[in-house]
Amino acid sequence: MRFIEDKNVSFEHARTSEELGRYLVAARDLAPGDLVLTERPLVFGPKGMQNLDAMPCVGCYKQVSTDVGERCSRCGWPVCSGNCAGLTDPRHHGVECHILSSRPECILDNMGDYYRHDALLPLRCLLLQTVDQEKWKKLSNMQSHMECRMPGSEAYDEANEFIVEYLMDFINKADKDIRNKYLPRVSPELIHEMCGIIDTNALEIRVPEGTELLALYTNTCIMEHSCIPNTKHTFTLSAKDKNDMYRITVKVVVPVEKGNHITTMYSHALWGTQARRQHLKDTKYFACRCPRCSDPTELGTYLSALKCLGEGNQVCDGIHLPEEPLDDETDWKCNKCSMKVNNSQVNMIISQMGEEVENVQMMGGSVTSLENLLCRLSTFLHPNHYHLYSIKHSLIQLYGRQPNYMSEEILDKKIKMCKDLIIITKTLDPGNARLSLYNAVLQHELHSALLLKAKKTKSNGSPKTLEEIKPLIMESKLALENALNSLKDDIEEKSGKQLFKVIVNSKKDFEKYCKEKKIRI
Repeated sequence: MRFIEDKNVSFEHARTSEELGRYLVAARDLAPGDLVLTERPLVFGPKGMQNLDAMPCVGCYKQVSTDVGERCSRCGWPVCSGNCAGLTDPRHHGVECHILSSRPECILDNMGDYYRHDALLPLRCLLLQTVDQEKWKKLSNMQSHMECRMPGSEAYDEANEFIVEYLMDFINKADKDIRNKYLPRVSPELIHEMCGIIDTNALEIRVPEGTELLALYTNTCIMEHSCIPNTKHTFTLSAKDKNDMYRITVKVVVPVEKGNHITTMYSHALWGTQARRQHLKDTKYFACRCPRCSDPTELGTYLSALKCLGEGNQVCDGIHLPEEPLDDETDWKCNKCSMKVNNSQVNMIISQMGEEVENVQMMGGSVTSLENLLCRLSTFLHPNHYHLYSIKHSLIQLYGRQPNYMSEEILDKKIKMCKDLIIITKTLDPGNARLSLYNAVLQHELHSALLLKAKKTKSNGSPKTLEEIKPLIMESKLALENALNSLKDDIEEKSGKQLFKVIVNSKKDFEKYCKEKKIRI
């Protein structure tokens, strides 16, 4: 692919509207696979530390042990090696070290508070003033939504406690000449603005070393959100030119006609409408009104729908849907009877159920515990509800793989469950923009169940005939191909690479089986 630095490929210059702010539109008809844009990050840095036993090296982001790892000789921050190339690279640790060196003491207690990696990206943003003034100008033009982050707001108070006061302590302790050289303009207010820019615009990158980074991009940040996005973005995680590390590439995944908006997604595709919209309000400061959010059925998937339990002694087999899905306080009305439930009751029930699902899965999620929870929640939720989707997605990875769950009845159950979830997944994400790994797992598990069913003997102990096997094998082959195709843009990312390897091995086993059985497909 030909990289074009800071030039648009298939979109017009950003347009602006009062409702959407800046957004991109297609300059021509776009087909799946067409390149929208590619650009290097303005700045990047590690997210907050997730693992207390290891920290990312500030030079290359490899995970290093917190108790025995090496430290930067100047500032004392954990590093993979004193020879790490990133320690002198101005895009990584090279410049920030001058500021962080104002507190060179090394500690082993409360390291997560002492070495706040989530403060590094705001600091690197500030340092662009002297590191790269052109980038600083572009960064300063990004939205910060400070009008929503006033003193007393949760976002302001959190940033102030964990980032602003922390960085100002370093900056105030730094030598005056160092401070004037690298941070000619700095104040608590400016750090708050950087935090707002990061929260509003940053994209998450999972690097092979196991660390999560955040990065800011000039053009990508203009892309409009939609809960049914028409693009997918990937990151360069290995490159001959070190300046191309973390380059973003945005491609079209479903056809986009000339003049239509080019969209991405800033929330989770498998959350219900109210959860998605609340997340976007809390983190991106806007209320989504996309076609999916506007549809009570969520494109016919019923991902948020509840079962109607009837009124009094009257039994009802209807379902509850929000009357006005774009109204946060809307009532939920049954589609068959007059029964209504107010929004606060729905939120309380769904929240409690979500905690139950999370607790079971965090405990390892045995088949028995998952099936019991599925049975209980199915009394109240539509079969396609996102809480039940989560439980079923876990179950299909256990059915057919544990000794007590290998019967043909279980395999048939797994096959149906896989097909049901695939329909939901493809409806919500037809271009594999956000749910490619989910879809790949579902297709791979469908392949596995179909192949196991083909191998099983009949009830009388005799093997299945070729005529009985072949339809299962054909369908199994198609599922395998769909699984691999779903991952075509995710192979460089760690989890995508691992899953791709598993599916490739399944393909080899499948081809070996077909050869042994002399099955031509």
